[in-house]
Amino acid sequence: MSMRTLTLYCCFCAIGLSFQRDAKAVTNPRQSSADSAAKLQKQVESFSPFTGKWSCQGIFPKSGKHITSQIVFATDLEGAWLTVRQDDMPPDRFHALELWGFDSGAKNFVAYIYDNFGGVRKFTSAGLANDQLIWKGESTKAESSITERFVFNFKDASQFVVDYEVQRGSADWVIGDTLTCKK
Repeated sequence: MSMRTLTLYCCFCAIGLSFQRDAKAVTNPRQSSADSAAKLQKQVESFSPFTGKWSCQGIFPKSGKHITSQIVFATDLEGAWLTVRQDDMPPDRFHALELWGFDSGAKNFVAYIYDNFGGVRKFTSAGLANDQLIWKGESTKAESSITERFVFNFKDASQFVVDYEVQRGSADWVIGDTLTCKK
């Protein structure tokens, strides 16, 4: 092998290794804090009891139909947000990705919910108090007089109940569905 051939071979190997390294960076991006044991930042650390995977059983009170769901809570974006992934089990089809955090400008907690039906909703909360968290927001439906809320009640460290409730005008709150979730 000539010196010129050896030099060209080494150059091509170096270029090949460079492409391989760059390809790995694209297919294996820096691990996000959602994949690690990142701790929630101080403003949202009150959400830490939610972290983990929860199996949920529930009912739609109006119809009596049962529902099964899985909810996974994980820290993300260096602990600034809690991501919430809710997936109903078949035959139900609801799937949602939520972001829970703190709006420092408004000085309240905020939740954004994106679902598989194209829905995007914003909810606000005063925070977790006496083992209860209430998210309240205006409905994105055509009727502007509808208010929605999610009421989370911790029973203990391994169980909570969440009720989805709707209020039309000044009427009482009506439960749309209720889930009991266990770790």
